[in-house]
Amino acid sequence: MRYKTVEEVIQEGRDFHAKLALQYQEYEQLATNKRVELLLDQLRRREDSMKHSLENFHADLPPGALHTWVQFAPEGREKEFLQRLRSIDIDNLDDIAKLAMDIEIYLADQYRDLAQGAETPSAREAFERLRQLEELEEHTLSMNLFNLRDY
Repeated sequence: MRYKTVEEVIQEGRDFHAKLALQYQEYEQLATNKRVELLLDQLRRREDSMKHSLENFHADLPPGALHTWVQFAPEGREKEFLQRLRSIDIDNLDDIAKLAMDIEIYLADQYRDLAQGAETPSAREAFERLRQLEELEEHTLSMNLFNLRDY
């Protein structure tokens, strides 16, 4: 088990969204299928937006909440998701969509687990807000995927 501050968890989330945005942008340039290109553009924009949302979220939290230590277990799966993304068939819309949804579900679950294990109200509230943000993104992605199938 590892311990991290709330600030470190937010920073790692921001970095993860930034890496996803860069990979989606690269694939968008290489895609040969218009629907896949549209999906990758939406995903890139969403990841950029999440990166900025986490930056703003960080700025809004008081120092006491940011420096709260939390038990962080299990180890994050970000590297696994990035590896899956790097080895995906960039012309397979369903595979890209499934991976994007898996990532959103994972992040929401991770923040839920962190909120449940937080020992201070400020940390619990911070992770609960992050969970809500990721669940909103999950819902938005689901709607976008549904609409994209009609394109």
